[in-house]
Formats: sequence, structure tokens, C-alpha cells
Amino acid sequence: MAYRDFPKLNGSFINLRELSVNDAKLITSFMNYKIAKNLYDVPYPYTMKNAVDFIRSSHSDFNSFNAIHFAIEYKSVNDSLPFVGVIGLKGIDLVNRKASLGYWIGEEYWDKGIATAAVQLVISYAFSELELEEIYAYVLLENKPSIRVLEKNGMNQIGEINEYHSVSGMYRTSLKYMIRGSDKN
Repeated sequence: MAYRDFPKLNGSFINLRELSVNDAKLITSFMNYKIAKNLYDVPYPYTMKNAVDFIRSSHSDFNSFNAIHFAIEYKSVNDSLPFVGVIGLKGIDLVNRKASLGYWIGEEYWDKGIATAAVQLVISYAFSELELEEIYAYVLLENKPSIRVLEKNGMNQIGEINEYHSVSGMYRTSLKYMIRGSDKN
């Protein structure tokens, strides 16, 4: 299988597209402590250089098909499509047919169903287009909204790990969630 064209996924009120360097300014402005503290291995404070480096690495990750990171656009009231966050599949393993899911949404766009809709689109894409069989996600124990997003999308908790988190400077418990393609039938 050749994956040369970056996919565009469209939902009822969100679209997923390739990240652009034009997104760097918004990524930087959205990446506050409330978001960074819930992400693994994201520097804080988050700089413009961090955003540009992430976007560039997302392009090379897609070219080698190790990961696919989408910009999330929200179809707002006036039909504009503002950038509101990022969702991606990392550690794509086409031999064992699995990948890890991660996402974040800018704080001003929380509680609008955007993360739930984005996760649904990516899971559907992973199973139908990439023919993956398992998708994993890790979420910090205290991140209740993200736990709800995963559970609404049919993901089940299968374990937990305690790991060092650089932003908070301490060990924290993450829950491991999984969904299988066979669970969606």
C-alpha cells in the first residue's frame, strides 16, 4: 500500500487535514499549562520553534508512515474552519496492525464535542482505510474529560502505568485504553 496523498477526513462539524506551518502560531497560543500537563513529552512553556519543529516532524513521520497527525478544524457558526487542535496516530505498525492515538483541543473549544468527533473519524479511518486491528490511547487518571471521549468512542480500559511526567516533574498514573476493529462490528 502506498500512502502518498495526505488524507482529508470530513465530519458533520469538524474536518481533519494535514498540519501546515501556518498552524504554528495557533498551536503555540493554545498550548497552555492546562493542556501541556495532560500530554506526554510536550515541553512547557511551548514556543513557536516547538510548534514548527512538531509540524515538520509530522510531515516526515507521514512520509515514512510512522505517524499521521491531523489538524482539527471546527465548522463554526459562520462556516469558517478555524484550527482548534491536533489528533494523530503514532507508532503505526502495519505488520501487527496497531497504532497509538493522541489528541488535544484548544481550551476555548472544550465541551463542544470536537474531541469525540475527531476520535471517531480517526478510529474509523484507522480501521477502514489503514486496516489496523488495534488502537491504543493513554490518558492521565485525572483527565476525566478525555477518559469520557475515549469511552464514548468504544475504547475500554485495559491497564494502567505509572510514569515520569516532565511538565509536572513527578510520577503520574496513566490509564491504557484500547479498541479492536472487531469491537466496531
